[in-house]
Amino acid sequence: MDAVKHHDPASLWAPRRQLTLAQARKRSQGVRLLRLAFSACAAISIGLFLGYIVRSAIAKDATPVQVAQGETVTMLNPRFSGRDSVGQSFNITADAARRRQTTGTLVDLVNPILTDQTGSEIRAPSGMYDRDAGILELYEDVRISDANGFTFMTSGARVFVDEGRVEGLSPLQGRGPLGDISCDSYEVLEDGNRVICKGNVKTVLYPAPADTNETNEGETDGSQ
Repeated sequence: MDAVKHHDPASLWAPRRQLTLAQARKRSQGVRLLRLAFSACAAISIGLFLGYIVRSAIAKDATPVQVAQGETVTMLNPRFSGRDSVGQSFNITADAARRRQTTGTLVDLVNPILTDQTGSEIRAPSGMYDRDAGILELYEDVRISDANGFTFMTSGARVFVDEGRVEGLSPLQGRGPLGDISCDSYEVLEDGNRVICKGNVKTVLYPAPADTNETNEGETDGSQ
């Protein structure tokens, strides 16, 4: 008869306890690795976010704002200044200016006024200024006046501001101290000192007023 074998409970618990501790160690290492991976991912994400912000700020300061092709740039109360070929200064002002989409050198003007140092003035309800070519186009009710008291009216004028010259293919009507004039086309030269009229030119000259003193003396002499 075989003897009854007695097992010590401690001997049965020891292997099971070692297995449980090994599993716990592996689980702790797994959790630690997960924490490290999560921290690394968080650090990378924060770095990318901060880098994007810094790059955007630098790019914003370094490059100008781009205007889309369909947009226009409007300026209020613009002013353009310069000098013509003989050194006389001129100024072009307007209520508003809008840059054309096709090029940055052409601007449409609202109520433009051109003045120079001689006192001449040209104004119109609308116009266009080509800064590179030095040409001011004026439309509709164009009025030209100079320091001598002459005023000309026409429906269109092209002003070569660098040359001090004005030309137009529209009829011109003028009035001044010496008389009235009208024609089909015209050209103003030498900063307004010369006006050339072409086509159906009509002039009305005002007679010069007689000197009152000379008239009185003549009448006195005749009575004697």
